[in-house]
Amino acid sequence: MEFITFLLAPIGYAGLTFTAVMAARGRLPRRFWRAVVLVIVTHVTLVWTVRYEWQLSEATRNGYVGFLVFHGALAAILSSLISGDRVARVLIIGAFAVVTVGAIAATFRYDVVGMYRIPVLVCAIAGAAGLTGAYRSRAALAA
Repeated sequence: MEFITFLLAPIGYAGLTFTAVMAARGRLPRRFWRAVVLVIVTHVTLVWTVRYEWQLSEATRNGYVGFLVFHGALAAILSSLISGDRVARVLIIGAFAVVTVGAIAATFRYDVVGMYRIPVLVCAIAGAAGLTGAYRSRAALAA
């Protein structure tokens, strides 16, 4: 079950990456995003069930900062589902930034997710390039 739990993480992250880039381009693929959020929520639920056994002390055993950062990103992701497009785009792009920092750090720190280091780095680089390109093209259109 742990394999499935952590396999869902890079799948959700890839979906978050794609959605963040699309959001930066001014488009929000709502149906796709709902499916991605389902993957993300399933992953988080499995982490709480399989890894933490629903114990807050287990969830915070490595400190409160990571716990708050990831759950703050989760709150932004969930909030984006009920927000208008403009706010949802900001929430999704912000969540991507937060999750990227946390995911990269986690793959270098924890053996259980170390095997996902390359996919996470690929998504992070692709997402950063996509966001940069989207903002450059939007800036060029505004000029």
